[in-house]
Amino acid sequence: MRNELRLRLRRILVWLCRLAAGAVFVVSGWAKAVDPAGFIIKVGEYLSAWDLQVPHEAIVAGCIALSALEFATGIILASGCLKRVSAIIASAMMAAMLPLTLYIAIANPVADCGCFGDLFKISNWATFWKNIGISAVLGYLLWRNRTVPGIYPAPVQWLVATVSLAFPLGLSMMGYHVQPVADFRDYPLGSQIFRSASDTDNVDELFVYERDGRRQAFALDSLPDESWTFVEATATSESGADIAVRDDDGDDVSADIVNPEAPQLWLIVPDPGVQFLSRSHQVNNLYSYLSELGIDFTTIVGSRGAAYDYWLDLTRPRFPVYSAENTALEQLVRGSAGLVYTRGGTIVWKRTLKSLPDDLLEQMPPEDTEEQSMPNVLDNVTAVDDGRISLASMAMFAAILLVLYLLGLSPKAVRMITAVKRTKK
Repeated sequence: MRNELRLRLRRILVWLCRLAAGAVFVVSGWAKAVDPAGFIIKVGEYLSAWDLQVPHEAIVAGCIALSALEFATGIILASGCLKRVSAIIASAMMAAMLPLTLYIAIANPVADCGCFGDLFKISNWATFWKNIGISAVLGYLLWRNRTVPGIYPAPVQWLVATVSLAFPLGLSMMGYHVQPVADFRDYPLGSQIFRSASDTDNVDELFVYERDGRRQAFALDSLPDESWTFVEATATSESGADIAVRDDDGDDVSADIVNPEAPQLWLIVPDPGVQFLSRSHQVNNLYSYLSELGIDFTTIVGSRGAAYDYWLDLTRPRFPVYSAENTALEQLVRGSAGLVYTRGGTIVWKRTLKSLPDDLLEQMPPEDTEEQSMPNVLDNVTAVDDGRISLASMAMFAAILLVLYLLGLSPKAVRMITAVKRTKK
């Protein structure tokens, strides 16, 4: 009796450890997979702090692969699949992350670790202590995980792992090429694209530094090393939800360029560079097209100085161009160049420039159509970050896991029916 109780308590403890560790991995992997560009930016901050030069393509591939592995590890860990493999993979990841987060907590190279993306942020020391707890749980699972059966039978477990890898990869592809399907930043759909100074409280000061033509804002407690050059100090609210848009004279024109009564399309370029050249012709055509519809088209570039002038020389825009701090623009829209459509300053949808429908410019109304009756084709562009795609994809993933579970039950059902027939005979 005592042994039976001990076994039951051990099973309960193993399942509690599986669910606790698995939940952390799932949430962390999902938050990174939903917003791969944000994870890439965070990794770039680490590399800049360590003065490391890594090809952008390698960073993108590594970030997407890591988020998918983290999510899949959490699923197979929580469901009891591949009991030995899941515990080893999770422990190996923590063996790498634990000393790294200790260093980050002590040296404080970045403001937050980015473990859960923009879903929620915790301090560097809180991240370290969280990893201590997860490592202890995984240590117990390395010892006892194989002694307790999981939800899925052995033939189905690799299918669960495969589906759990494919799901975050699909989210990452959508988030990287279009926009994150779930937006936890300061500018979700339905919010104002800019806020006036009277609308904000608790203003803090950020310090803008530049290195290798790239500008980045730092808080007072996380200033960079001497390889960065100080540019200016700027004010921002605690939420980071204010973008100071400046004209060529350096004046803040954020409140002046928003039309409170009409639709507007904003081209946001957080990272101006040569990669934009292939799209410059498309953007100029888009501006001409929207001018026929009477829709304002404005560009905000995340740079000022030599990089800003170089971008203007390369693209030769026919539309108004302003500048803003690139870190703030990265909170507004993901991608090196993105489009934000607003009505009365309220965000309706956001997309990367390359994801704009190819046939959009072909929907030009006839020349004899009056401007008042011209259809606004921008209203027909769908938003991917309104929550519907996120919920639908999660429901589909859960349904697939349920189907795999039912398939795993079918051999048991056959054996039960056979046993009943033999008993009757």
